[in-house]
Amino acid sequence: MFIRFETEVRDPCSRTNEGIFCAAGDVLFDGPHATLSWQISELLRLRDWFNTHLNCPDRLWYRPGRRGEISGVCWFRDTAGDHVTRARYMAWLLNDVGCGVVERRARRPGRILWEDVHQIVASPHLL
Repeated sequence: MFIRFETEVRDPCSRTNEGIFCAAGDVLFDGPHATLSWQISELLRLRDWFNTHLNCPDRLWYRPGRRGEISGVCWFRDTAGDHVTRARYMAWLLNDVGCGVVERRARRPGRILWEDVHQIVASPHLL
């Protein structure tokens, strides 16, 4: 089972909803910092933790010949307990500041383009 946290904002590259890390970046760099100081501090702390404990995928897209690129999206493995727990907390913080985040689960999120012990990158357009 795989878990993904996403918003209602559509990403034109992947043609799916924007993920939690993009949403956190939007709040951190474009949000109302002065009125949400404790949420900003927590989001920064979580960002630093994920930067230390989660690998950046080597591959986020698939190029099938000359037809262009097919983008993938990141999913946590359900066995990545600490990562999922912290992502749920990040989702709660983002919901608290008005950025709606939902948790999705899937057994087959698409064709796996990249994976490690904590996460996968899968294209929902290739099954």
